[in-house]
This record gives sequence, C-alpha cells and structure tokens, in this order.
Amino acid sequence: MRKIVIFFSVLLLACGAASCQKADSERPWGSAVIYMPQASYTPYTVPNGGTAQQSNKNYSVDKDAGKVRIFLGIYRAGLEELQAYMVYVSAGTVPLDGTTLLPDGAYTLPSSVSCPDGKRDATFFLTVDIAYLKANADKDFSLPVTISDPTRYALNEKLTTTQVRIDTSELLSKEGL
Repeated sequence: MRKIVIFFSVLLLACGAASCQKADSERPWGSAVIYMPQASYTPYTVPNGGTAQQSNKNYSVDKDAGKVRIFLGIYRAGLEELQAYMVYVSAGTVPLDGTTLLPDGAYTLPSSVSCPDGKRDATFFLTVDIAYLKANADKDFSLPVTISDPTRYALNEKLTTTQVRIDTSELLSKEGL
C-alpha cells in the first residue's frame, strides 16, 4: 500500500510540475489590432471646441503656408511586442449628410503611414488649403479617411474610417482667418 501511495504522490507532483504556466499577469493579452482613434468620433468635427490656449485642438494652422493641418493617427492595441507596421491611407467619395465632399485639389493626405519599432502610434495630417475654405466659407465640408492593408497585425474593422467634418465658418472665425 505504501508503494502505491508513493507512486501516486510522485505521479501527481510530476503532473503538477509539467502543467506550470506563466501567470496571467506575465502573458500578453488583448488583440494586436490597428485602428484610428479619431474614428470613434462620428463625425470627427473640426474645430472640436478647443481654444487657442488649450492643447486639445484637433488641428493647427500654418498661416504662412496657408494650410490647416487636421490631426489624425493610427494606434496599435494589445500587449504584444511593439514591432514596426505600415498602413495605407485613402480618401472616400461619400460626404456626410449636409456637407460637401472636400475636393481633391483642396487637400493633401499621405498615401501611407508608418509606425516604427517600439512605438504604438503614429500621427499624420489631412492638410487643407485655407484659401479654398475662405472662398467657400458658406459650405461645410467632409472627407472620409480610411486606413487599410496593414503590413503587420490586423485592423479593427469598426475603427478604420474617420468621418472628418469641417465646420468652415466656425474654423475661419475661431482662427481669425
């Protein structure tokens, strides 16, 4: 009987040692997915209510260049190792209700955005011509901006398109343009 108890005790200890795993706190968690944080705001209105003294404005103005730079970005969620990735950027063709689609000649947008090793996020800009906005101050504009085809990781499909809406008259008056 004693040999049976010793045998099962050794067997249980061996099984217990073989089944040891990392603690949950040491394991990576969450899905490594890429998304646009601004896509969670529908629409992503410019200006967003920040004042010249506040740092939470979602745009900047370069009066010398005659451009408004609207802040957009990409973000990689999850706790996996932070490796470099790239996504493509494109503009859509369907404006938001009550707005006019921002025409090609009135803005610039990068064709891709890269995030380097060791970083989660990268910023890019929708750059809009101030002269065009001034000439069309009576219209509000919109432009869907979409990310696609990541070189690494997956996309959070619910947050790949930011519906940028420009309240033209408010933007011009707030900046004294």
